[in-house]
Amino acid sequence: MGASAREIERQITETRERLDRNVSELEGRTRSNAVRYGRIAAAGLALALVAGIAFVMYRRTRRPSLIERFRAGARGMSLRERLPTVTLRVNEQVEQEPGTVEKIVREVAPALAGTAGSALLERLVSKPDE
Repeated sequence: MGASAREIERQITETRERLDRNVSELEGRTRSNAVRYGRIAAAGLALALVAGIAFVMYRRTRRPSLIERFRAGARGMSLRERLPTVTLRVNEQVEQEPGTVEKIVREVAPALAGTAGSALLERLVSKPDE
């Protein structure tokens, strides 16, 4: 004959309890691993943030001035050597015409100032979104 109904029921109950313990243990491990990986990710993010801030601070404090960059130029040749200049002689007075970069700056600067001014006025005059 087979095992009695009570014996089968007892085995089923024991198996369920064992499976519940195993599932609980696995859930605990999963939570533990999630916390561990979360801490690792947070530490990595903090490290990247600190490195980014350090890089920005380094660039701000070590960046050469505009004049130094102008004098150094690219590839060892100064900007003055790369751009032609024109010399005008009128009544024996020597006047130098502005170079290409200066011409560009003279053309673009008023447009940039106008755009920035109109954007600022628009921001000040417009109502805030609710």
